[in-house]
Amino acid sequence: MIDLNPDSRPGVGHVVVRREDEDEYVVGDPASGNFVVVPEVGARLVELLATGRTVGEAADQVERETGEPVDAVDFVAALVDAGIIDGRDADTAPPGGARHWSVSRIPARYVRPLFGRTAWTGYVGCLLATLAMFAAEPSLLPTYEDTFIFPDVVLSLLVTNVVVIALTVLHEVWHALAGAAVGVPSRLRLERRGIFPVLETDLSGLWALPAARRYGPFLAGMAIDAVLLFAAVAPRFAWSRGWVDLPPELIRFLAMVVFSQVVKLAFQTLAYLRTDMYLVMATATGCRNLHEVTRLSLKRLVRPLRPQEAAVLRDAHARDLRVSRWYRLLYLAGALWMAWFALHFLWPSAKVTFGWAGGVLLGAPVASAYWWEGIALLLFMSLNVLLPLWVVVRNRFQARRAVA
Repeated sequence: MIDLNPDSRPGVGHVVVRREDEDEYVVGDPASGNFVVVPEVGARLVELLATGRTVGEAADQVERETGEPVDAVDFVAALVDAGIIDGRDADTAPPGGARHWSVSRIPARYVRPLFGRTAWTGYVGCLLATLAMFAAEPSLLPTYEDTFIFPDVVLSLLVTNVVVIALTVLHEVWHALAGAAVGVPSRLRLERRGIFPVLETDLSGLWALPAARRYGPFLAGMAIDAVLLFAAVAPRFAWSRGWVDLPPELIRFLAMVVFSQVVKLAFQTLAYLRTDMYLVMATATGCRNLHEVTRLSLKRLVRPLRPQEAAVLRDAHARDLRVSRWYRLLYLAGALWMAWFALHFLWPSAKVTFGWAGGVLLGAPVASAYWWEGIALLLFMSLNVLLPLWVVVRNRFQARRAVA
């Protein structure tokens, strides 16, 4: 337990302060991604502590400026509990950020050209060119059959899964590089969106930046997806017009890439799943906790909220409450679509796939090529089914451990 008192001199040199509204400020540590909203008095206390003043000296200065006493010790303790500052004196605390790990600490100058005006013109140009090719040649639009690139169904599904995973990792790497371009470190973690397991780049440090500087990192993953989609559609478009001659195997492979990229881009537009476009929308509307406020406002319609949940709604910002009135329609539509998708696609597909894999394992000679194909397919399908459940269990365990 750290003993805080008026003579404490906590190190806050790494803490950022940004004005959010007329009378509210965001205070946080970009390295850890921990942020809180404080009134102007709290922001002033942090500024004074950053100059080397003790907690008591900072409190006395604020009292002289405002004419009101300030409980600075409790305020600093709240910052310690939030993980924003270490709480120990600056000369004994570890260097700022030393306790955090990140995926990207690349110097901004190396990656900034990837997200400059010229680069974004290229990203948008790729998307518009792809849409134009789809309009000119509707046969290039993806279908479910595009995932079967080989006569061997099992091999097709395995290759498709590997390619999709690789493209997903590239999507997240591009988020990380965009964060590095604005000086924000990142961490990669496994999460879920509804029933889908997803990789997620934690760029919480972006909330220390003005809204205009957040859009690029939020949209970076979709930007590289647009480039990859263009790179897969353009050769097929040229082939369809007779401009080039391509092997059938390559045409089918490119069709599979198109399918995966279209699905991925469409998924990111589903704001109710807290995807990239949700972050863009939350930033554009100035909301802070829109998803949770919306979820709880719907939950209280069907059953009473726990005290902690009721407190979230009670203390919610007026802007979150206002936007949630129409955002809940998107939320409900998303939940219904998710249930429909699971019932009509995931469940039938899982039954057929598990049944086929089981038949192979029982009928094929053990350790034969056919038998190993069944094993591989069984592992992939089990991963798709069990991974979201594992993420839920892990998150609940971590939440309970944090409370304890």
